Amino acid sequence: MAKLTSFQSDIRPLFTERDIYAMSKAFDLASYDDVKKHAAAIYDRIRGVGGAVMPPPPPRGEGPWPQSRIAIFEKWMSDGYQP
Repeated sequence: MAKLTSFQSDIRPLFTERDIYAMSKAFDLASYDDVKKHAAAIYDRIRGVGGAVMPPPPPRGEGPWPQSRIAIFEKWMSDGYQP
């Protein structure tokens, strides 16, 4: 059986301190509950849907994410948002 993705081991490491700080006024990317609550919106933005792609490209950020990272986030959602 394939290993389920989890927030702690797979998702939280995807967000840099810069990402967390940049989004802190909206929600906490370091918080399982906040990321789960906003997962659909985060998923759209990392794919550039519904606004500018996040995280922004240099020099403002380290983004956009490669497809492999987006796939991990998508798998976490389909795995049922494991903590």
